[in-house]
Amino acid sequence: MRVESEPGFILHTFPYRETSLLVDVFTRDYGRVRCVAKGFRKPNKKGIAKTLFPYTEHHFQWQGRGELKTLIQADPVQAPVFLKQESLFVGLYINELLYKLLHQNDPHQSLYGSYQQLMTQLSTSEVDQSVLRHFEMQLLEELGYGLVLDTEAETGEAVSSECLYYYIPDQGLKLLQNQATDDRHAISGADIIALNRGEFEQQSVQRTAKQLTRQVIDFYLDGKALNSRELYRQHLLNSQ
Repeated sequence: MRVESEPGFILHTFPYRETSLLVDVFTRDYGRVRCVAKGFRKPNKKGIAKTLFPYTEHHFQWQGRGELKTLIQADPVQAPVFLKQESLFVGLYINELLYKLLHQNDPHQSLYGSYQQLMTQLSTSEVDQSVLRHFEMQLLEELGYGLVLDTEAETGEAVSSECLYYYIPDQGLKLLQNQATDDRHAISGADIIALNRGEFEQQSVQRTAKQLTRQVIDFYLDGKALNSRELYRQHLLNSQ
C-alpha cells in the first residue's frame, strides 16, 4: 500500500544501519506510523543529508503493508520550527508521550488537531500550562483512560466541594476517609469540580490538574521512564 501527501509530525528518530533512520510519525489519518527512512543519513553530492524537522508539519509519502513502512519522501509544509527554552522541553515531553502511549496505526484526528495548535503556540508564545493540561487530558480520553471527575467511584455520588478525595487511575475518585488529613495526595472537591468545568484560573486547580494527569500518565506508562522529564530536571539544576 502506498500513501501520499499525508500530513504529520516527527515524533522520534533513531539511527538505523549505516545510512538510514527509524522514524515514528504522528499523522492525521493513520495515527502513529513507524517507517524506515532509507539513506536519509547519507550525504548527497553536496555533502548534505536529508533533514527531518520535529515540531514542523510535513507531508509524508510511504509504502508497505507491514508494521514497518518505507518512508519515500517528507516535505515540510512550513518553515522549520525551532523551539527554545521552556517550549523546547514541553515539545520533547509531548512527543515522548505520544511515542510511548499511542498505538501504531490507530488514528486520532481530533488529537492531531490539538497537537497542531499546541505546536503553533509553543513556537509563537510562552508555555500556557492550562493548554498543556488540556492536551494531556485529551490524550488520556482518546486512549480510553479519561479522568472521571464528576462522581465518586464507589457510591456514584456527585463530587462535593466540601470533601477531600484521592484518585486511583484505573478506578476513579475515592472519598478520603480521614477528612482532617494533610496528606499531600488529597484533592479538594472544589478543585475537582473546577477542573471538570475546565476552569484553570486558580493556582490550586492548576496544581490539581498537574497532579492528576501526571499520576494517571505514569500509571499507564507502566514503568517506562520519560527522558524529557529528566532533561528538564537537569536543566533546572543547571539554571540555579
